[in-house]
Amino acid sequence: MTETPRLHDRDAVPAAAGADGRRSLLAGASGRFLSSLDDAGRTHVTDLALQMAHQLNQWAVKYQLIRRVRVWPLALSVAAAAPFSDAEALASTARLSLWVFTLDDLFDEERVSRAELMRRVERYRGIAQFRDVPGARDSLATALRDVRDDLARYPLFDELGAGWAQALCGTIDGMARENQWRTAYLQAGHADLPSYEDYLETGLYSIGGPPHIWASWITVGDPSTPRHLDHLRRMEREASICIRLANDLRSRQKEIAEGNVNALVIIGQLLREQGSDDVAADQGAESRIRCDIEGGLELLSSLRAGAATASGQPEAATADIARFVCDFYAEHDYHTFSSQPR
Repeated sequence: MTETPRLHDRDAVPAAAGADGRRSLLAGASGRFLSSLDDAGRTHVTDLALQMAHQLNQWAVKYQLIRRVRVWPLALSVAAAAPFSDAEALASTARLSLWVFTLDDLFDEERVSRAELMRRVERYRGIAQFRDVPGARDSLATALRDVRDDLARYPLFDELGAGWAQALCGTIDGMARENQWRTAYLQAGHADLPSYEDYLETGLYSIGGPPHIWASWITVGDPSTPRHLDHLRRMEREASICIRLANDLRSRQKEIAEGNVNALVIIGQLLREQGSDDVAADQGAESRIRCDIEGGLELLSSLRAGAATASGQPEAATADIARFVCDFYAEHDYHTFSSQPR
């Protein structure tokens, strides 16, 4: 297999900007989250995002499969969620998400055989758990070692690294499970679907939320974090479900084209079985998902208000990555977003 991106890749990292440039950069990503910040807050987020975006691009350029068009919107998302961190720590967190995006491409686009994909899955699980397995040339394996070793230099990795590895393995396994659902769904003539509850249990991992959130706890570095994991893991779950559902709303046409199972498909089919016509079923599915997102974000706000860690920053990073991403998905996606305003 040659590891050449199917889509045209390009640098999507804006140049350093003055005041007018910052406004231009943010205009394309305007939304409730950024609008809620004052001028100083927006300037700080933009400057942080620019610094880390250049670091991310320098890293990603080494790996052909990683699509750098995602660098800027991801940098903006991570900087907005944790503006109290420095650019280096934010880049360490974001590299993991770039890697997860790329693994998702590998599953969705079927660029390798299923047998090879499953071999890679086991290889990546081993790397996450420091059980490196020698194998064929695989740039994603090399990139994951970079991500893991970078995170391992942070002091909290000793206590949180096992949880991060478990979360990442959950994401890898979740993508494999969804790939199986997709195959069964297509073979059964669009009839074999998991329950909504089962879908969310897998989907909250397959979207990549848990390993990103664990990485953010590691890089934020609040030493009280390991003592409050029960509280934080409740937030991790809610944040990941919100991101999963917001992604399903944004990517509905892409998922239909690829034959993927998502929340809209599952709820829509259930409503059809209860007697709704196609239009009513589609509208009802969208309404239910939007309601679940709003409920999840409200719960996250409540959990954040009851911050248990010394600084409250792990809670803030967890709640705000969900808030920003859900807001971002209302208008954009991470595959086509440009730094230029519409």
